[in-house]
Amino acid sequence: MAHYEQRKLLEQLMGSDSLIRLPKDYGEENEDSSVVLNDPRVCRSFVVGTCPYTLFSGTKGDIGTCPKLHMERHRILYESLRKEGTTLPDYERQYLSELRRYIDDCDYRIKVALARLEHTPEERAQLSDVTRSLDDLSTKIGIMTQEIEQLAQTSPEETTKLVIESRKLQETCDERDRLGKQYAEMLDNLGQAAQQKLQVCEVCAAYLSRLDSDRRLADHFVGKIHLGYLLMRTELERLQGVQRQNNK
Repeated sequence: MAHYEQRKLLEQLMGSDSLIRLPKDYGEENEDSSVVLNDPRVCRSFVVGTCPYTLFSGTKGDIGTCPKLHMERHRILYESLRKEGTTLPDYERQYLSELRRYIDDCDYRIKVALARLEHTPEERAQLSDVTRSLDDLSTKIGIMTQEIEQLAQTSPEETTKLVIESRKLQETCDERDRLGKQYAEMLDNLGQAAQQKLQVCEVCAAYLSRLDSDRRLADHFVGKIHLGYLLMRTELERLQGVQRQNNK
């Protein structure tokens, strides 16, 4: 009862709406656990699993303080109801929605990061120049081939001209082959350079250097941000599995 009297005093000072109502264990005979948990100010994510706000506190990914209540007794009440067979689908649904929101955002950042690693603007310009030259040579070869075919059909006596044009065609084909090899080598070298320099963590979207020491890489994988996203992905997979099972 001492807790209950303290609560009444706080309500008088701060107003009855400023605090979560206490369960019947604290003195209100008509109160039950489900009523306490139905309060919209209770953080569903904290009660069911882990609130994303707490996962990244104190890191560069800090998203501030959760605007809802984190109280250990709400978790206890939730687990008690589950053991009794009472379900709170709103809690699981909101927690799943919250996890999806953060994971979808992370997956988008991973996609953007991977795209940035493909080629720099300068590298793309170089590749574009070689591609344009290859297209021009292919067009030129097509035109020369048609001219030689026409020359062979209409002017068989002009053997010398035919030989000259055929040599020009061969030289153009050789030039195209050389450019084609150059283009392939550029792609291979650029790809190797990107892989040697950076890669993207497919859990948390962080850039990692392949040149980093094993210790630095290990520090990343046990870091708060990486472990936070790993936990959310694990939880999301678990809840989606439960959801699929329930839908069968």
